[in-house]
Amino acid sequence: MKIIGTKSLSAPEIELLSRLEFEGRNICARNEITSYCKDEKKASYLIKKLLEKKRLVGLIKNTYLLVQMKAPKGQWAANEYLIAKALARGAKYYVGYSSIFNSYGFTNQVSQMIDIVNDKYSMKKTILGVRYKMIKVLPDRLYGLEERKIDSEIVIFPKKERAMIDVFEFYEIGRAYNILKEQLRQMDVSLFIDYVAKYPAQIVCRRIGYFLEELGITDKNLNKIKVGNKGFSPLYGNRSTGGKLNKKWRIIVNG
Repeated sequence: MKIIGTKSLSAPEIELLSRLEFEGRNICARNEITSYCKDEKKASYLIKKLLEKKRLVGLIKNTYLLVQMKAPKGQWAANEYLIAKALARGAKYYVGYSSIFNSYGFTNQVSQMIDIVNDKYSMKKTILGVRYKMIKVLPDRLYGLEERKIDSEIVIFPKKERAMIDVFEFYEIGRAYNILKEQLRQMDVSLFIDYVAKYPAQIVCRRIGYFLEELGITDKNLNKIKVGNKGFSPLYGNRSTGGKLNKKWRIIVNG
C-alpha cells in the first residue's frame, strides 16, 4: 500500500471530506460530489483543490479515491483491491491471476501487479505507485467467483478451484503442473473438475485432464471434461511438438 501525505485544508474542503468519510465512502464520482455541493462550479473548484492537495486521487475520468480525514498525521494507505474494483467501472470482473496466487498458497512470491480480469477493458495504469492491469476476456471465463467484504464494499475474487485454472494460463506448464500436484488434496476436486469442464480454452482442458489422470484422479467426473475429436495439443508449449499421442486427452506427450 502506498502512503501519501496531505496539505492544509479549507473549511469547505473539510466539510466535503468529512461527509464522504461519514458515509463510509472510499471512492466517489464527480456527480456525487456535485450532488453534495448542490453547485457544479463549487464542486469543480473543490475537486480541483483536493486533487492538488492530494486528498482526492484521480482513478479514471470523473472517479476519485478519497484520502480519509481520520488518517493519522495526514497519512493514509490505499486499498489496492478497492481501487481495482473502481477500475472495473461496472464490468463483470474478478481480481485474480498473480494478485491472489500467493493468498492461496500457489506461490511464495508476492505479486507486484494487481490483475483485474474483466469483460470490457484492456489497459495498464499506475496509481500511488501500484501497477494495475486490466485483462479483457470473454464473459464465458467469468465464473467460479466469490464475494469478499473489504471495508464496507464487496470485491470479487475467484474461488481457489477457479484460480487453479488460471495458473495454467499464467505460468509455464511444468510449473503449473507442480502447483496442481501440491495443491490438489487441498481443493474440492469435484468442483475443480466442474470448473475445468466449463472452461472455453480446449488446450487448457486437455492439459489439466491429462495431468489429473496422471495424478491418480479416477473420479468418474473426469468424463465431464470434453476435449473434442480434432487435432492434438502439445502437453508442453515450450518444447518440441514430437511425442507420444494420448488419444483420450488429445495430447502430444512431448516431455
